[in-house]
Amino acid sequence: MKKIGIFFVAALLISSVFCQDFDDLLTKKQVDCSDIAHNSSLHFIKYMTVYEVDSAKHLLDYWENRCGIREPIFRAKILLALITSECVDSLLTKEPLNQIFNYQSRMDMIRSARYYLYDDYRSYYGYIPPGEEFDIFTRQLAFDLKNNYTPESLEYVLAEFYSNNYDVILSKLQSKTLENCLLAKEYEKAVKPYKSMPEFHFALLAGIWIPTGALAQIGVHPDLGIQVGWKQRKINYDFTLTTKFADAPRKYYAKRNKKSEEDELTDRFFGGYIGFELSGDILSKKGHEIQIGGGGGYDGFFVLKEKKDENLKASATSSFNLNFGLAYRYYISHNFYLGLRVKYNIVDYTLNKVIDFTGNPITVQFSIGILRSDAKDEYLKMYGFKFRK
Repeated sequence: MKKIGIFFVAALLISSVFCQDFDDLLTKKQVDCSDIAHNSSLHFIKYMTVYEVDSAKHLLDYWENRCGIREPIFRAKILLALITSECVDSLLTKEPLNQIFNYQSRMDMIRSARYYLYDDYRSYYGYIPPGEEFDIFTRQLAFDLKNNYTPESLEYVLAEFYSNNYDVILSKLQSKTLENCLLAKEYEKAVKPYKSMPEFHFALLAGIWIPTGALAQIGVHPDLGIQVGWKQRKINYDFTLTTKFADAPRKYYAKRNKKSEEDELTDRFFGGYIGFELSGDILSKKGHEIQIGGGGGYDGFFVLKEKKDENLKASATSSFNLNFGLAYRYYISHNFYLGLRVKYNIVDYTLNKVIDFTGNPITVQFSIGILRSDAKDEYLKMYGFKFRK
């Protein structure tokens, strides 16, 4: 009986210990990032108000170690570096663009007063409610820091971003003055795959066909056509179809076919060209493009009409066409342009013996075109990339 009593006493003691452990485990409040972020943000304001930068640095390190890098921590570290004139590039190694987009999203939420979104994305916003003490303090601090730097510097751009102008940072990262900074390189790396996406190209062409040499006797003619293809990076790939028309200004001699011995006097002229052309940008700046290119295809025109009463078929001359030239485009928007094309066409219309005079035509064409890729437009718009304009 004594042993049984000792057993029950021991069991009661063990049960009491376990119950005590569960009480501590289940009722004691656990400190999480929500508490840490709230208290750290308030202490950061306190330290910066009295210029205790060392304490502020230790606080941010503690905050990051407990909660990981969050946008409010990233923002505070940038502003602290601007105060102490430290190099900010060293802070831009941990997904800086994500932090930029996160802050822009926060500011958009404040601008539209959609604070209810914060409740569903507390972790994303670093457990710091938008528009409250921390945001107000850092915005004013950044505004004051702008005066310490020149407008062309990365430091000024960051101070401006965190003060009252958060929309323009992505466009400023595309400037030549910032191209060597780490943030601009990260930005270029992010947009590079989207810049390389192909775009559908369609253009209407209208101009004149100007023969040279002995072929000049046929005269200058209107030239209309279309281009369909695509552009990728700086290279254009196009199928081109044009038609040239209007009777010749003066008559010339032609044959029905190569076996005919008799020449006929005619002013007939109606023809076309179909080919594939390749061109590349040699200059592209602020909506202006200059291209050099060449192509090849099939070219020809009718010279004699059909004579049914004499059982004579219509007659045409044709030739392979190798061409090269220059083109200029001005983009009214990033995907709509007006342009001018000048090409030199190497042909030989005497090959089928229908006419006996040669010359290489020059074509001058105005163009109205579009370049379109919905996916590319969406991604580049998201990154605020100034494409062509």
